Amino acid sequence: MTDHEHPESRETNDAETRLLESALKLFSEKGYEGTSIREIIEGAGVTRPVLYYYFTNKEDLFRKLLEPALAEYTQALTDIRANYTGALDQLKAIARDTFRLAEENPQAVRLILQLYFAPPQGGPKLDKAIYRLRRFRFIKEIMQDGLDQNELSGGDAQSLALAFVGMMDTFVTAKSYLPETHLSAEAAEGLVGLFYFGACYKDNPPSVLTSPFKFL
Repeated sequence: MTDHEHPESRETNDAETRLLESALKLFSEKGYEGTSIREIIEGAGVTRPVLYYYFTNKEDLFRKLLEPALAEYTQALTDIRANYTGALDQLKAIARDTFRLAEENPQAVRLILQLYFAPPQGGPKLDKAIYRLRRFRFIKEIMQDGLDQNELSGGDAQSLALAFVGMMDTFVTAKSYLPETHLSAEAAEGLVGLFYFGACYKDNPPSVLTSPFKFL
């Protein structure tokens, strides 16, 4: 029997779920390249033919874990555009939802970070540009709207989007290494305030960002 044939005794209960859980744990701890098929099936307590019954290969497993998390995040971004007006409120909502995702599903966030920051020839053979650019273009549109409405200044939409994404992702990346730290809604709004109002001296700054990280 080849790897792609049905196993003689199909494990119909929770084999697929256990494979996904095992892969998520290993990918988030060891990275995509550092995880082997053998480790995934051993963690799930199944055989290799069972894995290949549900999934084409390791890359397929990674995609099945990644796409639901990205779909949830993309839907959150779409809802923000529909339910909030103005660049400041939209950016605050994006930061809050990004920090919430990092709190509620840190393992999935580590997978997303691997996708964003993997070298071009490394990691799973996915079209990484599609995933990387989807959120960036969404945020760039908000920046352009803010510029058009004279709510923002100081750069073109692409530069502003790069600066904002860089600030937000640095917090999320630090959270992935310091899981005991809580990325609160207040921290999200403070980060946006720093971006929006700037860090130049003011007697009464409209926003003050306090780092949640105690060990950096």
